[in-house]
Amino acid sequence: MSKIQATGLQFLWIYHILFSVVFYFYLQENGGDAIRYWNLTADISQGAEGWMGYWGRGTFFIQWLNYIPSEVFGSGFLFGNVLYGFISFLGIREIYLVAVKYWPVTSSKWFEMAWLGVFFLPNLHFWSAGVGKEALLILGLGLAVKGLDNLPKFWIHLIIGVVLSFWVRPIAGLVLGGVVWVCFLLQHGISVSVKSVVSAMVLVAGFFALDRIFLAMHLEEYSLEGLRQFNAGQMEFLRGFGAGSEVPMDDYGWGNKLWTFYFRPFWGEVWDIWSLAAVVENSIGFILMIGLVLGLVYGWYRKIPIVIPRVFYAGLAVMVLMGVVYCMTLNNLGIMVRMRSTYVVFLYLSGVFVISKYVRNR
Repeated sequence: MSKIQATGLQFLWIYHILFSVVFYFYLQENGGDAIRYWNLTADISQGAEGWMGYWGRGTFFIQWLNYIPSEVFGSGFLFGNVLYGFISFLGIREIYLVAVKYWPVTSSKWFEMAWLGVFFLPNLHFWSAGVGKEALLILGLGLAVKGLDNLPKFWIHLIIGVVLSFWVRPIAGLVLGGVVWVCFLLQHGISVSVKSVVSAMVLVAGFFALDRIFLAMHLEEYSLEGLRQFNAGQMEFLRGFGAGSEVPMDDYGWGNKLWTFYFRPFWGEVWDIWSLAAVVENSIGFILMIGLVLGLVYGWYRKIPIVIPRVFYAGLAVMVLMGVVYCMTLNNLGIMVRMRSTYVVFLYLSGVFVISKYVRNR
């Protein structure tokens, strides 16, 4: 790495760990699932009486991880946030190291600073720097990105990343695994026989994953009607909390749903300092998305080769697919901001990458 890239990574580490402290004080004031995760009370339906009694997926897995530091050693919640901050930074670091390989070299230092700056936008750090699923999801995503960018060398990281994502949030692991599979099929230099064997294994694992997801959703039948009823029940469940940031997703068309998930709250919807930070980041993200689309269209029209790195395309695909899933199951802006925090960095990186290519070839 160059000096600015290496220095940026060190500052990113300090910045991220500081967010662990910010997250701690935020939860002390507002409460949240993270406290219950650390106290092992987020889900007690298993009636666990010891460490292995907490073993399972999702919330159970988080509580299983927390049992030794929280229950055995009696560590405080602040320690837990810093611990998870270190865990999630490992994932952010892997994404950063892959992104550095495609650092936009232009005549302007502004694009290099913008490339570095997207890693300092707060949403990525706020939700992943504390006790919770986002910290482990960003670690799984980082490992998958590392493996996908250099498949022959780091394939084991790829598998660990997908499995970890599935174990923390099954639908996230299923989507990530599906995108990785498509990228694997498009990989050059791998024989058809190897692709066939791996595809067979992926399909078996995918059917198992779907079955686990449908089981967790308590679907009486595997049908579109069953999914519709589940989505309606999920919306009603979230509506029961009476949250102040509820939005009528059931009444929105798909364009409005996606806009709401990716870019709200927007100007005119600020209610406190946290929402203001979200609005500023959403505005930057919207500008970068416009630059990404217009840059690609301009490159196609002028026959300028603007090739987005494959790993960024994979990240964008995961982001879009997870957005579709969450648009059907969420109706609270606060939860949406948290859920998208893991994935939008790929939109930001792709936007800066394409805009810098446009400027360079102007």
